[in-house]
Amino acid sequence: MGLQETDPLAQLSLPPGFRFHPTDEELLVQYLCKKVAGHHFSLQIIGEIDLYKFDPWFLPGKAIFGEKEWYFFSPRDRKYPNGSRPNRVAGSGYWKATGTDKVITTEGRKVGIKKALVFYVGKAPKGTKTNWIMHEYRLLESSRKSGSTKLDEWVLCRIYKKNSSAAQKSMSSVSSKEYSTNGSCSSSSSHLEDVLDSLTEIDDRLFALPRTNSLKQMQRRENQLSKSGFREL
Repeated sequence: MGLQETDPLAQLSLPPGFRFHPTDEELLVQYLCKKVAGHHFSLQIIGEIDLYKFDPWFLPGKAIFGEKEWYFFSPRDRKYPNGSRPNRVAGSGYWKATGTDKVITTEGRKVGIKKALVFYVGKAPKGTKTNWIMHEYRLLESSRKSGSTKLDEWVLCRIYKKNSSAAQKSMSSVSSKEYSTNGSCSSSSSHLEDVLDSLTEIDDRLFALPRTNSLKQMQRRENQLSKSGFREL
C-alpha cells in the first residue's frame, strides 16, 4: 500500500470559519519581525519557501493555508554579488515592480516597506505580463545575517491572481479618479490611446483635398473660357 499524503491544512486544527486577512502592519510587526528574531509560531500559517525558484501558479499548491491569496516567508537574493539590487528572476519569467513603495508604520514609527510586483513570462524587458501579483514586505533594517551573501534572510510575500475583468474595471476607475481629482491626465491619456488603437483605421484618401496644381489648372481653364465668352456647365 502506498503512503497517504498528509493534508497540512487538516493538521492545523483551525476553528470553523477561520479566515486569515492580516493588515500590512500586522504582517510586518506580528509575523516578519518575529520571524527575523527567530520566534517560533505556535500556529504555522505562513510557509517557508524560496519563491523565486517557481512560477507563481505553482505557489498555491506549496502554501500551508490560503484560498485566493497565499503567504510565504522567502529569502531575497542579490542580482549581483556585491550589489544592493534584488534578483527578480523566477521560474520561466521575472517579477517587475509596479507603483510606488508604501512605508508601513506602527505606533508612529516606520517599520517596513511594502512593494507591489507583477509577474512577466519570458526575459526582461520583453516579457509577457500576467495577472499574478506579489506584495513584498521587508523590514527597513536588513534581516541579513553577518557574512550572508543574501540581500535579506527573510521577506514576507503575499501572492494572488488578479481577475482580468476586475483589473480592467479597476484601471478605468483609477484613471477617471486621477483625472478628475488631481488634474492629471497621464492615466486617462494611456486609456485613450488603447481605445484609439482598437478603432478601425480610416482611409486618409477619403479626406484628401485637391492638390495645389489641380486648383491652378482649373482656375486657368475657367479664365480662358471666360475670355472666349463660354462658361462650363
